[in-house]
Amino acid sequence: MSQKIEALESLRGIGAFMVLIGHLFCAFYPALLFGDAMLHFSFEDTIRDGPLHLLYNGPFAVCLFFTLSGYVLSYKYFVSKNIKTLRSSAYRRYFRLLVPVFTSVMISFVMGSLGLYRHMEIVPITGSVLWLNTLFQFPHGDIFEAIYNGLFGVFITGDNRYNGALWTMATELRGSFLVYGFLLFFGDRWDRLLAYIAGFLLFKDGYMINFLAGVALCDLRNNMNYRLPEPVCIGITAVGLWMAAFTYDVNGLLSIIGLHTGIQYPDLAFGAIFVLAGVVFSTILQKLLSNKFLVWMGRMSFSVYVIHMIIMCSYSCIVFSQLNQFFSYNIAAIASIVSTIILVYLVAPYFYEMFDLGGQRLSNALYRTSYNEASLIVQKTYNFCKSGKLLSAMYEIMKNPSAVHSSVKGERKEGK
Repeated sequence: MSQKIEALESLRGIGAFMVLIGHLFCAFYPALLFGDAMLHFSFEDTIRDGPLHLLYNGPFAVCLFFTLSGYVLSYKYFVSKNIKTLRSSAYRRYFRLLVPVFTSVMISFVMGSLGLYRHMEIVPITGSVLWLNTLFQFPHGDIFEAIYNGLFGVFITGDNRYNGALWTMATELRGSFLVYGFLLFFGDRWDRLLAYIAGFLLFKDGYMINFLAGVALCDLRNNMNYRLPEPVCIGITAVGLWMAAFTYDVNGLLSIIGLHTGIQYPDLAFGAIFVLAGVVFSTILQKLLSNKFLVWMGRMSFSVYVIHMIIMCSYSCIVFSQLNQFFSYNIAAIASIVSTIILVYLVAPYFYEMFDLGGQRLSNALYRTSYNEASLIVQKTYNFCKSGKLLSAMYEIMKNPSAVHSSVKGERKEGK
């Protein structure tokens, strides 16, 4: 794995850790994210409004995920200039995501049916009414509903009732095919710059802008071989981190001069773009991010993402409920948070080996069989049409339809 790809893997791992920390804080220290939530220590408001907010800014991490996806999904195409890489990746994408996602939904269904989700019990204590109170609201015992959700609901509508983290899957799938479609139509065109500009101006979904920006960065870096000085790269990264650390009502500020982006989190969307831009053009930042532990976290990132809320709303809440009977709130909460982080990263490698890699194996196997067979049929049909045999057959039918009718009639009689 090249240093550049390792750095991107590390970014994904850091993002998954930010989401994990953010969700644990949502559960046990909601005032760190929601202004009107219950306070458990005096300086939660100060942390929420300061630079430390960056460490658990989950929405920023999601924007970073989508920008990374745009970059990584277009990387092979820009390096190889081979359109077949797009067809291969597009065909496998759904199945690649399906196995870990479907598995997490079925695990969640079983845990909910067994009554192992205990998050509702601690809501009055933690005060996480706006978030913890809304999770895992699904019909227990309806296995067919769970199967449908894991196979289709999550990917079509973003229905995340079985696993709150899976709301991103519908966006991930749409964004992936935006990348493939864009590259298919504009990837080798000299005027694709106009297509990038049009996309940035017309898209009202900030997440789609992140996907498109990832493609543009990959194009600049690997196709056009564009370079930036190291100080500029570090400066761009710093600006992106600043935008993630300090949230601003960008739409409110723009509305003063009569403008509105229509994007939910424009500061986070563009902050993620700046961070990725700084990293992909900087050899120094890539070297720093190529740390073996960070790269390992990156490999575990998708597994961590899909399992952490299941563990949090069962194990974490049970541990907290027990400890809170004997210790202070903060001791119980911190012990639950720390032990949850450890448990998630202990479970993640097993989930990765069985289901994350399992999704990759399934998608590869299906591509090698069904796609190649379909391609062969299409190729034979194309050759048949190209040879003129189809036109000759159509001409014979038009010239003497009664003969064809008699022939078909005779075949039916023989069949009887």
